[in-house]
Amino acid sequence: MKKKLLVIVGPTAVGKTFISVETAKMIGSEIISADAMQIYIGMDIGTAKIREDEKQGIPHHMIDLVYPNEKFTVSDFKTRSKTIIERLHTSDKIPVIAGGTGLYVNALLYNLNFSNTMSDARIRSKLTQLLETKGKEHLHKMLESFDPIAANRIHMNNAKRVMRALEVYSITGKPFSSYNTDFREESGDYDFVIIGLEMDRQLLYNRINERVDDMVNEGLIEEVSRLRALGYGRELTSMQGIGYKEIMQYLDRETTLEESIRLLKRNTRRLAKRQFTWFKADQRIKWINVDPVNIEHTMYAVQNYLSERGIL
Repeated sequence: MKKKLLVIVGPTAVGKTFISVETAKMIGSEIISADAMQIYIGMDIGTAKIREDEKQGIPHHMIDLVYPNEKFTVSDFKTRSKTIIERLHTSDKIPVIAGGTGLYVNALLYNLNFSNTMSDARIRSKLTQLLETKGKEHLHKMLESFDPIAANRIHMNNAKRVMRALEVYSITGKPFSSYNTDFREESGDYDFVIIGLEMDRQLLYNRINERVDDMVNEGLIEEVSRLRALGYGRELTSMQGIGYKEIMQYLDRETTLEESIRLLKRNTRRLAKRQFTWFKADQRIKWINVDPVNIEHTMYAVQNYLSERGIL
């Protein structure tokens, strides 16, 4: 019999942290974070990393794993998380996976092929040279000729992603877009239940704007300044995350503080919209509306659904 797994997803600022903790308390389990930014040590405010008092004694995993200049892949997430999941199952606990990084969630639940998408430094070097000499438009046209579906999905300005798609094609001979077809095919490893948290869009956007203001008041600028002083530059994947790249622009005197904060709010709202789009494509998700004024009502809906699915 397949072991059970409970997954809680949704856009940023919808309330996943609080609801996942309350749910873990309800079923007597632990939480595995599925957040690609919370893996970084020292990046706390900008990632809205859960504080110790917010954990309410519930163990949290997959947080503070690597330093901002260290590499961490989706495959790494899958391998480490499965080890934790197996340990929890041995203790007769149903693991709670909570987060908004769709690719991390899919890596655990669905068939994603990592073995055929290894990096090749030689190919990457050639693509980098082409980018420098002929520009991003040339690379995007190359992608159009090899993989028009991927070219349609990936904007020309996202040169890093375009190069990755070309690299995968060069290594495997298969279009990069073909690897997306397995995202909704269950791996068969778990009997999983997925809850999606949603909220009135304007209410969510207001919460995002307020959260950004809180981050600034709590020391976001000082956090980014400290990371910058430690030598973590803008070229790092970690420092390109929302909340860090905008403040780095301010620290490098490319924008005013007011403009950086405006961009941070805008980019976070756009992230929430992308997360909605990603998760709404998964028909297995049970969507529950979050009422921040009456959170008990939301938890009651969660409890009822878990009872229906045999989690409680």
